[in-house]
Amino acid sequence: MADLSYLNGLSWDRSVTGGFPVYQASAMAWAPGVVQGFTTRHGGVSAAPYDALNLGAHVKDKWEDVQENRRRLWSSLGFEETQVAMAEQVHGDVVAVVTSGSQIPVAGADALVTASRDVLLALWFADCVPVYFFDRLTYAVGLAHAGWRGTAANIAAKTLQTMERDLGCQPGTCVAAIGPSIAAESYVVGPEVAGVFQALAPDAVEPSFDQEGKFHLDLRRVLFGQLVAAGMSPENILVSGEDTCRDESDFFSYRRDGVTGRMAAYVGVHSALLPSGY
Repeated sequence: MADLSYLNGLSWDRSVTGGFPVYQASAMAWAPGVVQGFTTRHGGVSAAPYDALNLGAHVKDKWEDVQENRRRLWSSLGFEETQVAMAEQVHGDVVAVVTSGSQIPVAGADALVTASRDVLLALWFADCVPVYFFDRLTYAVGLAHAGWRGTAANIAAKTLQTMERDLGCQPGTCVAAIGPSIAAESYVVGPEVAGVFQALAPDAVEPSFDQEGKFHLDLRRVLFGQLVAAGMSPENILVSGEDTCRDESDFFSYRRDGVTGRMAAYVGVHSALLPSGY
């Protein structure tokens, strides 16, 4: 799918934060106190096929290794594990407002939003699309897990709407970052899934030339369009060009490997990093 007209020239930059290689959204990197990123598979203690920084507790990796990986990551970011908020991630469209961290994921939720300082939102990924939100005025943040079901259910727009309704945000003052995930060239789906998106966003579906009866689906394009329809300016939406399925050196991929680890998407506001007056 060669038409990448929804890309706006902004970037996701690979850097090292606290000793961990991570990808960070340039659209949010300027904001003091905002901690955000998308991890790679490097820097942890897990053994193959979860090597090495597996952060998912549901993939049959050793629990003690997952705990150690998480402890190292949270510590490098300046957070305690009790300050981290997580969601169950059931491929739905439920958005939860959180005010504190918890070691128990929010049941039934696939997106989290908060206006509280020193709460780190964290979700796990291995091809699905992470969508980050930051309000430049209120300093509220949000994070959504968008697989094809969640995307079809408009979870990204619902996350933005929850921030507007419950946290006093406005779409015009928010920036969004659509993170590393499976790209259209790697994401081949059957006619049932393709049919859902041909009705919702026909420009995001193309027939596969290699697999008869199959289609390529561009979830990032769909999400971009949904956020614009929800009131965001296109120039305030950053889209990653990274393909988690093709880049085996940096990323876990469920589509590529089946049994594998999970990366973390995270975003929060750390009060100790804020200048006076924020």
